[in-house]
Amino acid sequence: MVTAIWTIVIFCLIIAIHEFGHFIFAKLSGITVFEFAIGMGPEIFSFQKGVTKYSLRLLPIGGYCALDGEDGESDNPNAFCNKSGFKRFLVLFAGALMNVLLGFLIFVYLIGVSPAVPSNVVGEVSEGSACDIAGIEAGDKIVYMSSENYSSTIRIYNDISFFSYQNEGAETAITVKRGGEKLVFNVKPFPITEGEDPVYGFRAFAEPRSVFSVLYHAFWESVFVVKVVLISFWQLITGTVPLSSVSGPVGIVSEINTAAKEGLESVLSLAALISINLGVVNLFPLPALDGGRILFLLVEKIRRKPLVKNHEAIIHFVGFALLMLVALLVTFSDITKLFGA
Repeated sequence: MVTAIWTIVIFCLIIAIHEFGHFIFAKLSGITVFEFAIGMGPEIFSFQKGVTKYSLRLLPIGGYCALDGEDGESDNPNAFCNKSGFKRFLVLFAGALMNVLLGFLIFVYLIGVSPAVPSNVVGEVSEGSACDIAGIEAGDKIVYMSSENYSSTIRIYNDISFFSYQNEGAETAITVKRGGEKLVFNVKPFPITEGEDPVYGFRAFAEPRSVFSVLYHAFWESVFVVKVVLISFWQLITGTVPLSSVSGPVGIVSEINTAAKEGLESVLSLAALISINLGVVNLFPLPALDGGRILFLLVEKIRRKPLVKNHEAIIHFVGFALLMLVALLVTFSDITKLFGA
């Protein structure tokens, strides 16, 4: 029951903020909005204000912002299709922007209530560890890590953690700032105790809270999630990771169940990850997604004339059908993993 409540709350919040992005930018652009709805299916409650109907619907599995001229032609000068390309771009982009902003604000809260934040500054080096042997010292600020497997600029501790995951124990060139100068150390991680994974052998300095540190870490945590989503998607399409590793609705509910058992902060952290993930994926240049519609705007700009609406609608329909097929495959994979098949 608790999981169901948290799932509904998280999905409604993420969807509502996404659709609100489309809605508010449409209003600011003078576009006619017929309906702003949270949820799908039968209507529970609604009211009318001007030309816009505001509704809450029964099924918490989506939502929509119905714009005049969004999927066809209209004689209304305030229709979406009759506005400038820039205004249409802003409306399409706004949903993803609001999702990323929601994730950022959640990170601000989570970091703000924590006593200290792990940073990219070395707090302590384990004696005899890989970093100790290489010459890295406490107080060094790690700014870049590179190996044959992966390279990354380092701004927060999660950048180091993700690099370690991608690096697979390979020798690493670690660039640090020490006393105003940059130094590079070659570090070959190895297990501290037998049977463990290779480690660099240092602990991060826990940075005390301040307004600046909270905003800094929240911003780069958000950027970090965007980066991980893009890298993961690239690994997916190149076959580096299998489709079975992707989580759909069933997998997300399972994760929410686990987070709910750990407490509110875990649930909020997961909500931030899902929200930013949704925002980034929605901007992929695929039919039926906001990114696909933005791509059509770019094509229209290059051609210097609008596309045939019927053709565009067919492409989006086919794209939506393919996305639903992928969603079904991912859901099936989630179910088999859930039951250990």
